[in-house]
Amino acid sequence: MNRDYSSISPSAKSLLLAKSLTNIPFVADAVKLIYGNDALEKLHHKDFDEVFLKRLVHFESRYLSLDSLLFASGSLNIIEISSGYSFRGLDLVLRHPTIYYLDTDLQGVIDIKKDLVDRLIVDEKLQLKGKLKTEALNALDGDAFSNVINQMPLGPISIINEGLLVYLNNEEKTSLCKTIHKSLKQRGGYWITADVYVKRPAPKSETNDHFSQFLEAHQVEDNKFESFEQAEHFFLEQGFKLITKATSVWHQLSSLKYIDIELLKKMKEQANKIGRIRETWVLKAI
Repeated sequence: MNRDYSSISPSAKSLLLAKSLTNIPFVADAVKLIYGNDALEKLHHKDFDEVFLKRLVHFESRYLSLDSLLFASGSLNIIEISSGYSFRGLDLVLRHPTIYYLDTDLQGVIDIKKDLVDRLIVDEKLQLKGKLKTEALNALDGDAFSNVINQMPLGPISIINEGLLVYLNNEEKTSLCKTIHKSLKQRGGYWITADVYVKRPAPKSETNDHFSQFLEAHQVEDNKFESFEQAEHFFLEQGFKLITKATSVWHQLSSLKYIDIELLKKMKEQANKIGRIRETWVLKAI
């Protein structure tokens, strides 16, 4: 019997639906499984406002920026923490026979995701080349983190995440850093995080919608770094050296097709005025 997907949180549903408009692998297929075959057609006929389109570009950019650094790292052993309803692992093991990918999140997410992955494999008749494991993990549980790392094949590892650090306060970030540092010192490898967000004032027009209310409820703005310099100092205090940053992925964005020339010009002007709000970094334990 197919799983009841009603327990997917509203924020995760919204993000999944938005990403289905992009070329991010398997998201559109997952939306069809959850909402039915006509869900995408209905979505494509909607009129998207400026705020939605800016967020769509943001989330696709974040995904692609992490991908670019992961590819450059050449890692064969990958663990993604707090992966949500992203299917990066499925995409990678479909194409690379030497990849071992451990896809993790909290139990409630993973129960649904396992079902989605299994159905995608069957429905799309996928032949996996690498090894994909989907397991429940609270990344803040140091012992549990060590246990799953020990299951992975020998060799360096890449620990990756997007959309996690902004939900953690400073104490929780410090705890996570300690756990990741221990694993990387034991195994070697890198931490690739797309969550280096810095505080920026949001335009007034964007402060009263449902997504903004969700962010406010989770104190996301308070959890961001004061600046990129402060972020680098924080990670250095936790024993990490900044190795490199992702460069622009603007030329890869499939979401730009929804944006007209005038809005695109406006978005670029706003970006130049406000400055960068997020970066993706490769960190190494020292």
